[in-house]
Amino acid sequence: MARTTNKQPSLTERERQVLKLLVDGYANEEVGQILGLSRRTVEAHRARIMLKLNIHDLPALVKYSIKSGITTADDHRNDTRLPD
Repeated sequence: MARTTNKQPSLTERERQVLKLLVDGYANEEVGQILGLSRRTVEAHRARIMLKLNIHDLPALVKYSIKSGITTADDHRNDTRLPD
């Protein structure tokens, strides 16, 4: 009998960095500035992450990131424009 596994696809260290910043509220351009990447490279990483994980929207990426320990519900960018 064949075994099935629920193994999650692995993300590279760079993909994890990009994912963390995206779900913490940073825009593609800002992620690029922080990591020294172009906006297009960040977009490519984001597309590859979503493809690997079979996730199709940002809220699902946030949920995945919290469940997998990449971020927490309390992690988010400090935007002074937002109310506490």
